[in-house]
Amino acid sequence: MDKLILFIFLLQGVLCGDLHWPISLPEKIEALSGSCVTINCRFTIDKQYDKYLTDSAAGVWFKDGTDFLKNVVFNSSRTNLYFKAEIVGNLKSKDCTTIFYNVTSNYSGHFFFRIEGSDGLKYTYIQKSALINVIDSPLNPTVQMFKDQMEVEVQEEVLEGSSMCLRCSAKTLCSSSPPTLTWSSTDRLHLNESSRLQLDQQNQTEIISDLNFTATHLQHGVTFICTITYQLQQRNTTAQSNIILHVQYAPKNTSVSVFPSNSVLEGSSVTLICSSDGNPAVFNYTWYRENGGQLEELQTGYNLTFNVTDRSHTGRYYCQTKNQHGTQNTSVLLDIQYAPKISLFSCNRTDVTVCLCEAHGNPSPKVEWHLSGRPVSNSTNTSINEERLSSTDLRSFISLHHSLTHTDTLQCVTNNTHGNASQQIQLFCSPQETSISVFSVLIGFAIGVSIIIILFVIKYLCKRYQVGGDLGSGVVGRKIETECEDKGSYVTMVLSLNPCNLRL
Repeated sequence: MDKLILFIFLLQGVLCGDLHWPISLPEKIEALSGSCVTINCRFTIDKQYDKYLTDSAAGVWFKDGTDFLKNVVFNSSRTNLYFKAEIVGNLKSKDCTTIFYNVTSNYSGHFFFRIEGSDGLKYTYIQKSALINVIDSPLNPTVQMFKDQMEVEVQEEVLEGSSMCLRCSAKTLCSSSPPTLTWSSTDRLHLNESSRLQLDQQNQTEIISDLNFTATHLQHGVTFICTITYQLQQRNTTAQSNIILHVQYAPKNTSVSVFPSNSVLEGSSVTLICSSDGNPAVFNYTWYRENGGQLEELQTGYNLTFNVTDRSHTGRYYCQTKNQHGTQNTSVLLDIQYAPKISLFSCNRTDVTVCLCEAHGNPSPKVEWHLSGRPVSNSTNTSINEERLSSTDLRSFISLHHSLTHTDTLQCVTNNTHGNASQQIQLFCSPQETSISVFSVLIGFAIGVSIIIILFVIKYLCKRYQVGGDLGSGVVGRKIETECEDKGSYVTMVLSLNPCNLRL
């Protein structure tokens, strides 16, 4: 009886099979050993058989043939079959999607589907099968590159500022436990990624992760890594794919190095070297010097060497770099250093001797005062003040309140790290003092001559009055004598002698 029933069952399947109903199956599926695998499946039947497609309908899977005795690996209406599986689709809706669990190497092969409904609906879709290939290690994910929403070759160079998308995709293999995708980079950039699941052209579920960003020079040569992780029963397994981004950009990080240093001693040689980062590489270096608010072109080439003949070489030097995408400038301040010199030293003597000394040098010089060979500092009789005229010029004042001798000398001493200079002055005999002494001698000589003349006049008058007294009355003579005496008293008061008694 059982053999008869089986014969009728097979006969019904064959009769329905002559109808050649289509079915949708993926041609090939990669399955990871230890995981599960999903076969996306949809079938069709004639409408006249829809009434037999009830909730009790069953799905049957064959492997490597359609023999009921040796090729059936799963039947949804039975238990304890060879493969553990589950039809997750709704057979009543003609969805035969099935998940096979605990995949091993024995799962590799061609799988055929059969639908069994009530009454006469029993049909095996022998015209198409799904090939399952079991692998021990996961396949590497697929990485694609899109520039401005257009796919480009992963080796193609992109221009800085382009809108980029790196896409990583992989088959899920098992929809019940899909893998995860993560992005990383060699320089640990902050990455903004988004993931999603979708069906591919073969109706298989794939996971996709997009990494969106704007290309910058910082990402040139950076390796972006996409890692897929599968969660197996007892362990996790991963696979990776990567892409190296090539970005073209205008010159960046332009800098100037100075040898031996930015501070150059007057009379020595200096070399300026310009460096810059660009892709493609910088092909032009141009040197400029700031002169009166304008840039004066000096030469081309990545280095500039010249002899510092004088301090006029002090100033700002510019290097301009250029490639096909743009230019960039940078500058360096060259500081010419030299030993100090005294540009002004003078004194003025009144009641107080005030002297000033101006010195210039680079680095800025110091000024000291020496009086008769000894250092002088601020004290009760000495006051010293300084005025900074510029970064290289210093003016120092000294005020001396004590008396000076003809041996006193004042010395201004200036120094910096490159040398020193000094000047001195004799304080007692200045040209002004010599002029005043000659003038005093002339005045004294004139006063002496005047006194002698006055004495001669008085002597003459005294004699005349005496002669007149002898010829006239005595009264007159006494009067004159008195007057003479009075005049003598006057002269005595002035000259401290009696003019009438003078013998000239």
